[in-house]
Amino acid sequence: MQQQSQQMKQQIKHQYAGQYSQLSTKDFNYIKDHLSWELLAAKKCAHYAQESQDPQLATLINQIGLMHQRHYNTLLQYVNPQSVQD
Repeated sequence: MQQQSQQMKQQIKHQYAGQYSQLSTKDFNYIKDHLSWELLAAKKCAHYAQESQDPQLATLINQIGLMHQRHYNTLLQYVNPQSVQD
């Protein structure tokens, strides 16, 4: 999990190197942290939806996971509009 997080950080830095200069380090770190939180929340929701025995609960958890995925894509689009494809 930590290795995946490091890879994501490197990918974000590499991907946004041009735009990175327009953001302060504090802003970039905040966005990077928020992207990590949204991605982790979406992954946890997908996991717990699969683990759930109750179909209604699984549906609710999936909807919450999709909400976190939308937030992730929105943040990513804000940082780099060409990176998100619908």
